[in-house]
Amino acid sequence: MNHTDRPIPSTLRLEHCERAPADWESWLAKASGASFAARAGFLETVERVWPRARVLYFTARRGERLAGGVCVAASVRLGLTWARSLPFGTYGGPMVSADDPDPASVRAALARAFDEWLSAERVAGGEVVQAPISSRLEREAGPDPAWSALASGITTGQTHVVDLTPGAEAIVAEMHRESRRVLRQAERWGVTIEEDAKALPAVHRFYLDQAKAWRGHRPYPLAFLEALVRHPSRFARLLVARRAGRVEAGILVLSGGGESFVWWSGAARSSRQSLSYPSLMRRAMECACSAGDRRLNLGASGGLERLEHFKRSLGAAPRPFWVYHLRPRRDDWVFRVYAWLRATRRRGP
Repeated sequence: MNHTDRPIPSTLRLEHCERAPADWESWLAKASGASFAARAGFLETVERVWPRARVLYFTARRGERLAGGVCVAASVRLGLTWARSLPFGTYGGPMVSADDPDPASVRAALARAFDEWLSAERVAGGEVVQAPISSRLEREAGPDPAWSALASGITTGQTHVVDLTPGAEAIVAEMHRESRRVLRQAERWGVTIEEDAKALPAVHRFYLDQAKAWRGHRPYPLAFLEALVRHPSRFARLLVARRAGRVEAGILVLSGGGESFVWWSGAARSSRQSLSYPSLMRRAMECACSAGDRRLNLGASGGLERLEHFKRSLGAAPRPFWVYHLRPRRDDWVFRVYAWLRATRRRGP
């Protein structure tokens, strides 16, 4: 195990190790910037299905109390080390205790520790995807300066999030009349919703069929999704829509950091007729409220206005997030050859 422990100015102490600290899971529940992807269950699964990955936990403490943390998945490809926080398009970046007296200093300290590790490992590149920030003032301030300094470029994304504070019943009551009509129509078609992990292979087949039209998308293997659903923490749940006993659609909802995230899905073409997908979203909302989550994240929409409109119709509001593209920490002949090959491949024949 690689482990360091060094004091820094003020009251913060930085550490990094390859296993989640004992107080990690309980701390994540209320940490700002936390999501399901930082949970040990998700990261353990990543390591099992992606043998080349090595997960690191960077933490900042005030005394013995966790003040902040960031998770990183490192992998070696063609002799080059790459770092992602986190892989598979999930959120990573700095997380801070919601009640910390100086969140900016915690994020800056984590950035310094991460920067030292990037240089020591001679990391060739990667990215840090900072989770959407709940605070309006922090959102308006834009990308974090300390983490921006680690990057060669920054891109902005957008997700849609439902505030669950009013409760599921009140949220549905406030939906547009057309949205409520769609939910009633699914009921008239006899659509039923239930949690059913055994239906994952069927939903995965729908997903693979849909993914053929998604340019550049690498489908998640069934074994990876099964490992998530089977994890004993039960942070991953598969909600399934059926009509006349047949599976029509399913969504995988992952929880963490006070948030439920509709992270993956698959739907048969017949589900468009019965409008079962909105009913799945409604059930996800009800389950999240029952679990005490504060938010339901519906994910990014890839700039598709129709999809964004659908999410807004469910009461979701847009939230920005930032992707820090890490600048290379090496410039030897191996990296230059890799960069040349990559550029050649992009240009095509």
